Amino acid sequence: MKITSWILIGILAFSLFTHFIHLSSPSEVVFDEAHYGKFSSAYLTSSPHFSGHPPLGSMIIAGSGWLFNITPDCTFEEIGQPCSADIFLALRFLPALFGLLCIVIFYFFIKELTSSKKLALLGAFLLSLENAFLVQARHILIDSFLIFFGLLAMYLFFRAIRKNIPRKKEYLLYFLSALSFGMCISIKWTGVLILLFIVLLLIIRLIENKVSIKKFIKIALIFAITISLVYIFIFYIHFKLIPGGGILDKHFGENYGELSFVQKTIKMHGGMVAILTNTPLPGHPEKSTFYEWPFMHKRIGYWVSEDYKLQIALQGNPVVWILSTMAMFMAIISLFFKRLREEIYSSNQILFLVVAGYLVNLLPYMMVTRDAFMYHYFPSYLFAMINFSIFMFWIKKHNQIVFWILIILAILGFIAISPQTYGFPPWIPYM
Repeated sequence: MKITSWILIGILAFSLFTHFIHLSSPSEVVFDEAHYGKFSSAYLTSSPHFSGHPPLGSMIIAGSGWLFNITPDCTFEEIGQPCSADIFLALRFLPALFGLLCIVIFYFFIKELTSSKKLALLGAFLLSLENAFLVQARHILIDSFLIFFGLLAMYLFFRAIRKNIPRKKEYLLYFLSALSFGMCISIKWTGVLILLFIVLLLIIRLIENKVSIKKFIKIALIFAITISLVYIFIFYIHFKLIPGGGILDKHFGENYGELSFVQKTIKMHGGMVAILTNTPLPGHPEKSTFYEWPFMHKRIGYWVSEDYKLQIALQGNPVVWILSTMAMFMAIISLFFKRLREEIYSSNQILFLVVAGYLVNLLPYMMVTRDAFMYHYFPSYLFAMINFSIFMFWIKKHNQIVFWILIILAILGFIAISPQTYGFPPWIPYM
C-alpha cells in the first residue's frame, strides 16, 4: 500500500475518533437541536410539524432514530433541556457519520479538481482540523448532509467533464450529480448556490465551445428534471409520513391533510418562504453578515452548563480559518497578476474554479435580509481551504520549515479550541 493511502487512513481514523468521541455528551439540547430534534422525533411518532427548511435533513435524522429503535420521548423544548443519552446518541449518529464522509468526499473532490493526491490529502487533513465543521456535525443539525451532497454532486460533475470519457458513463455521472444536487436542495435551499456554481461552469464551457448547444441543452434537462423529481419525491414521502392535522391545519387552514398533493406542496412552500423572509426583530444576538464570516468575527454560543464552567460554541480553528482567508485574498489579487498566478497555481483553470466557487457561494448573501450565521459560510470556506492547501504546497516548495510550522500551528489551533468543540473543561477557566 502506498504511503498516501496510509496517510488517508490515518486522517480518517483521527476523524472517526473526533466525530464520535462522547457523542451523547452533553445529554442536553444544544442550539438548533431544539428544532431539528423536535422535527425528527415528529417523524418517528407521525406528529404534525412544520419547518422552514425542506424535509430531507430531518427525515435522515429520524432514520437514525429508527435504526437505533429509540423511544422519542424528548420534547426538545429549549436549549439545555436534559434528555436520555440514548436519544442524543441515536439522533446525532448520522450527522456525525456524514461529517466524517464529508472529509472522504472532500479528498476525492480535490483530487479530481487538481489531479494531485498530495494536495487532496492536505485538504482533507485541514478539514479534519476544522472545529466549526466538527461542532456542526456532532449535533442534531443538518449542515453535514448539505455539505456532503453538495461535495458529492460537484465531484461527480467534474468526473463527467473529463476528456475521453465514454459517453454513457458521462451522462450517468451527470444524472448522479443531479441526483445529489436534488438531495442537497431538499435539505436546505442554500444548496442552490452550489448548483449555481455548476451552472456557471456549464455556461462557460458553452461559451468556450467545449460543449455544443445541443449537448448543453441535454445536460441542462438532465439536471432540471432529475433535481425536480427528487425534490418532489422527498415532499411526497413527507406527506405520506405526516399527512396533516394539528398545527398544520391551524397554520394552513382546516382540512389541510385532505388536499391534493400539489395544493399541499404550494401551501407548505408559501409557509416556508414566510419563515425565511420574515426577519424577527430585534434579531438573534449572534447573527452575522457575509463580510464578517471570512474573519470569524462572531462565534455562536451553542450550549452552556448550569454553572457556566463548560460551554459549546461554533468557533473555527483560528489558524486554518484566518490563513485560508488571507490565501483567498491572494488568489483574487493573483487574477490580475500573471506572474503571481503562474508561480502559485498549476493552471489558470484551477485558480478560476476556487475563486468562482468561493464567491458564488458567498456574495449572494449580500441580498439576504433575514438573520444569517457563521455556518452559512461553510460552502465558501471549503473552496478557501482548497486554495489554502494550494498555497501551503507553494510554501513547501520554497521553505519546508515554514510549511511544517504552519501544520503544527493548525494542529495547535484545533487543540486550543477543542474544549469549546466538545464542552470539555477549558484549558483556562472561563471568567
